[in-house]
Amino acid sequence: MSPEIAKNERALLTSQIRFLRLVVFGQLPAIFGLICVAGYLVFNQVTYIVPPEVKRPYELGASHANSDYLMDMANYVLDKVLTVTPETVDYNNKVILKMAHPDGFGALKTTLDAAAIRVKQDRISTVWVPRTEKVLEQAGVVEVSGLRKTFIADKLTSQTEKTYIVQFSLTTSGRLYVSKIEEMVKRDAAASKHAAQ
Repeated sequence: MSPEIAKNERALLTSQIRFLRLVVFGQLPAIFGLICVAGYLVFNQVTYIVPPEVKRPYELGASHANSDYLMDMANYVLDKVLTVTPETVDYNNKVILKMAHPDGFGALKTTLDAAAIRVKQDRISTVWVPRTEKVLEQAGVVEVSGLRKTFIADKLTSQTEKTYIVQFSLTTSGRLYVSKIEEMVKRDAAASKHAAQ
């Protein structure tokens, strides 16, 4: 190969490498821009979900769920936990544990398992009738008051007004987890008067 041809080939290859570098460096801002647009669409856009049995839309976004969605989910969770028979309690607990936040899974599992053992041993059936809901949308907390009926062998043994708190945790991708389910214990007026003295 003559030095002239080698010099021309080297110049040609150098210009091709320079061009390809420009193409690669030109694509980097485009790729970065597409990643930013995809991130914006995933994390900042509100998604409207309308299940077939619900007549109003829900709003879910990055770490945000509207009060209607939280209220309906709290009623669903409480219905699964509080409307049970010895035959359905295990299935209902499995459904709720699938929705549980990993941080609160252990405590929730312990509570649900203890309630399931009691329901099976005593052959108890319970029915939950929600009456009122109070939603703290920013905190992801729903307070539900209602009537809990307890049956033993098809006999109504108790009807008590109860209030439960369901706390949710919402991820940036819009996934809703159950963090906590607990009964609000109302202090007896006589007991609180006695404690104040």
